[in-house]
Amino acid sequence: MRATLQKEVRMHEPWYVQLFKNYAHSYEKEPFTQGAVGECDFLEQEFGFDKSLSILDVGCGTGRHAIELTKRGYKVTGIDLSENQLSLARKNAADEALSIPFLQADARNLPFRAAFDAAIMLCEGGFCLMETDEENAAILQSIASALKDEAILIFTTLNGLFPLSQNLNDFYANAKTEEGSTCTSTGFDLYTLRDHNTTTFTDDDGQEHTITSSERYYLPTELRTLLTGLGFTRVEFFGAHLGAFSRKDPLSQTDFEMLVVAKKELSSFTLATLYTQACKAPLSQAYKLIMKTLTLCGKEMQKQLPNSEVSALYPGYLDMSYIAIVPPSLKRRQLKLALVYVHEKG
Repeated sequence: MRATLQKEVRMHEPWYVQLFKNYAHSYEKEPFTQGAVGECDFLEQEFGFDKSLSILDVGCGTGRHAIELTKRGYKVTGIDLSENQLSLARKNAADEALSIPFLQADARNLPFRAAFDAAIMLCEGGFCLMETDEENAAILQSIASALKDEAILIFTTLNGLFPLSQNLNDFYANAKTEEGSTCTSTGFDLYTLRDHNTTTFTDDDGQEHTITSSERYYLPTELRTLLTGLGFTRVEFFGAHLGAFSRKDPLSQTDFEMLVVAKKELSSFTLATLYTQACKAPLSQAYKLIMKTLTLCGKEMQKQLPNSEVSALYPGYLDMSYIAIVPPSLKRRQLKLALVYVHEKG
């Protein structure tokens, strides 16, 4: 009786929950999980080899990318919905003598706000696996909220151009291996860009399971609209080749997966918000806000401000000791002027 009830409960769970309940060791043997080192080479280039970055790995699975990036000196936090996957991720990290926060969390509702400089979501990582478009969009919204200004998001997802010209079952047959799972498309919906399929896999106890699933393929135009609406002002698309991500691979109809690189850039809204905050803030806070604004505008913006002009607007910018002898009312006015100037020039 108990076994029957457990089976019924499992059947009513989302397919991705069923798949990853007891699949961590088997997952690590899948051919599509073997390219972490090469993929991290690309990530490092996109990060500018800046080891000070804090990185969020969404749908981290057994920790392949989080562990590799941590070994290279980055600070990474991994999140996943599956405690089974996370358990192996923690063991894998411990085996490498690495301390990495691996947290059980739902990517649709992440517990972070403006906490990370970068986010990665590879091998789908949850996105496009959800059962509704709203849930998929919620993942991107949640990640955007977890990122700081000028952060970068790098993720892979299913390429909507692929099934428009390629046969999915031919692709699945060519990708089949002796040890890996098998997938069979039962119908691709051209209106919703969803592939309905059955997946057969062997869990970590050697038991074979077959589940039905629905995966959403995305067109580049759809993703650009979603991401720009979330504050990502630069969105680029490439073909996602296992273990060999490259900017030299333009996205085409023959790419099963696409690689997306999206950058949050300083917006006029952010500058206007900082300006409003500075106008209302006590002097000490206003000073910090103007410095933050100038920093956010980047070194190139600061180079465009002639020293004489900066001095006229805000003498303390060049000589920090000067702020101690300038009357508070004058300093407040100069801070406002500087913010207005940067806002208008930006």
